[in-house]
Amino acid sequence: MVRVAVAKLSELPDKQPVPRTVGTRALVVVRDGKTVYVCDGVCPHGRWLLSLGTYGNGKLTCRGHGAVYDLATGEGSLNGYPLHIGSYRSEVVGDEVYIYI
Repeated sequence: MVRVAVAKLSELPDKQPVPRTVGTRALVVVRDGKTVYVCDGVCPHGRWLLSLGTYGNGKLTCRGHGAVYDLATGEGSLNGYPLHIGSYRSEVVGDEVYIYI
């Protein structure tokens, strides 16, 4: 695994999805207080950017069709149909947010 910088903590608004790209990976980053979630940034159901969605209580809702994802695990669902997005372990060092890929 390689540690890769993905964002500056000071640039992440609290509880707001933010798009980021690492290499060819589209990601979504959400800071919730001291916790930073980093997941795949495209909904597998309708290919919507998850950074356009809404966040609350550890879950991100896709703007496209309403799929809901648990950002800690990447597990999601849409009308009972299971979905999954990649979830990355993040680490905050000073003002830098890193993920492991």
